[in-house]
Amino acid sequence: MISNCNGGLSSTRSAIHAVTGSGSMPATGPLASEAASDTVVPSSCRPHSAPSWPRRCSGAHRQRQYASPVLFVTIYTTQFLVTASMGVIFAYLADLQDRYGLSHLELGMVAAAGFVAGLLAQLLLSPLVDRGHHRLVAWISVTAAVFGAFGFVFAEETWSLVTSRALAGLSFGLFGLVARKALIGRDISGSGAKVGGLLSCAVAGFISGPAIGAALSGISFEAPFLLTGTLMLLLGPVAAVLISKSPIAAASVDYSDLGNLLRRPRVQAAICVHVGIWGLIGIFDATVDRYLTDVGLSSGELAVGLLIIGIPLMALPPYTGALAERLGGGRVGVPALLLFVPAVLLYGWIGGLASFIAVGLAEAVTESYGVMGAQVLVLEATGAEQAAMGTGVLEAVGLLVAAGAAFGGPPLYGQLGPRWLFGGWAVACLILAVIAMLRLKAVKIPPKVITQSH
Repeated sequence: MISNCNGGLSSTRSAIHAVTGSGSMPATGPLASEAASDTVVPSSCRPHSAPSWPRRCSGAHRQRQYASPVLFVTIYTTQFLVTASMGVIFAYLADLQDRYGLSHLELGMVAAAGFVAGLLAQLLLSPLVDRGHHRLVAWISVTAAVFGAFGFVFAEETWSLVTSRALAGLSFGLFGLVARKALIGRDISGSGAKVGGLLSCAVAGFISGPAIGAALSGISFEAPFLLTGTLMLLLGPVAAVLISKSPIAAASVDYSDLGNLLRRPRVQAAICVHVGIWGLIGIFDATVDRYLTDVGLSSGELAVGLLIIGIPLMALPPYTGALAERLGGGRVGVPALLLFVPAVLLYGWIGGLASFIAVGLAEAVTESYGVMGAQVLVLEATGAEQAAMGTGVLEAVGLLVAAGAAFGGPPLYGQLGPRWLFGGWAVACLILAVIAMLRLKAVKIPPKVITQSH
């Protein structure tokens, strides 16, 4: 159950193309015309009058688009490892509490530390990526992943557990940022399938983490962290080098551009969808291990359940993203959030493994549509040049909510129980869906105009 990766977890296969060439006029599709009213188009390869999504640049500029299979495979594999490192601790939260005698508050601090670190990293460093400093951010990300994994091997007190979790969260937030930027390259057209594949790998890593932990728990508590840390030490530098060499669409952006970005109705609607999903992720991350342990599930059953409910999030993102790009992010993301509500509510009524899997599958399907719709909404507004800042802000807001939910989840679970906890968040998701619909109504859609190429 993850989205982001950062965001690991998110986006779509191109279905609508607006192609420019020497001596040709742009051809605009439905999505491009709808996006025109609140889209930033700073690229030097687009005329000022052109619609923004998606646009292929012509001539030699288009030929320089980086599409190395080695880059794709390395980024996807590294994203898997980064989120697997996060997911390993996910199934060990109850064990951590028992092993180190943590209170519910201290457990919440450990769970929330990763989200807080990812939030700060996304907000502070995303403009650097858009300005072309993706090499620095890539190396920070992989270094944090290695130290975060090995940190759990040697941690003995609450502060060291929080620090290790924060380093893992830092890596999680930053790697998704630079990976998306490298995959998108100089041209946003077709980026959906690439970023959708990134989400699939992130989810695969996240839900494989508990399985790795369960499989190696018989050896020692430290074994899964040693494994993930060693693999990141071997593969992380390779990913950082490839990302550093990949051409991107750079733009002169700074922190003052954040305000303009946040005023865009499409971005506001995307944030509403993302907040609903990430709030559940925070609650889920911090409480579901204790919750299902109380219900009577073992660590092995939890790992099996997470693996099964993660299948939609591993398989669907490239296809749900393609749908979002074809129909428009708002037409996919907002209805998905509405369908997300009953699944969140039913999480509070889990009585065993079968009900956990049934509810989890329903939630995972709607989450895959919601995440992809939100990502496409943001990319409609930013283009390739500000993709890192746009998606970074989206993920940062989600991480802020997830941090708060993870921090407050365990105490609320202890005081109110799962039905009030998940039921309350279901109501919040319903309100957010209504707000998103209202914000999308503020987007002015110009008349559809189709011109033929010369």
